Amino acid sequence: MEKQFASRVQKELAALRKSPPLGIQVSLPSDDLHVWEAVIPGPDDSLYKGGKFKIQILLPENYPLAPPIVRFVTPIYHLNVSQSSGQVCLRFLAEDEWVAGGTIEQVLNALFSLLIRPEEDNAFDHDVLNNYHHYKGQYDRKARECAAKAT
Repeated sequence: MEKQFASRVQKELAALRKSPPLGIQVSLPSDDLHVWEAVIPGPDDSLYKGGKFKIQILLPENYPLAPPIVRFVTPIYHLNVSQSSGQVCLRFLAEDEWVAGGTIEQVLNALFSLLIRPEEDNAFDHDVLNNYHHYKGQYDRKARECAAKAT
């Protein structure tokens, strides 16, 4: 099983390095194929424009049958990100929603899209959700401040 995992992950990594989606840079911080890092640029049509956000992707032993765990290392004010841990709450990363055979490229594309359009149904922090709904100007300001700091 570990040999299949290594082969699959190395192919994905090579493809992402050869043709990075949406300007996203992917790397391995060590020889451990279970721990990936990526830097996602803030999309031009988002509150995060100009920022560069480092994320960590943890691949479980049974990847791609089970979803990776994804968290922002760079602090980000976002509806779908835990303000304390940086963990991402994204519907398709849930155990019961993950499609066996999913890819890291799909995860990265989903994160990029999430920066443009948050998923209100999957808010991680209810205070952030409250700001998003009732104090949109404050939410937008905090998000832009995070992008300005993440350069």
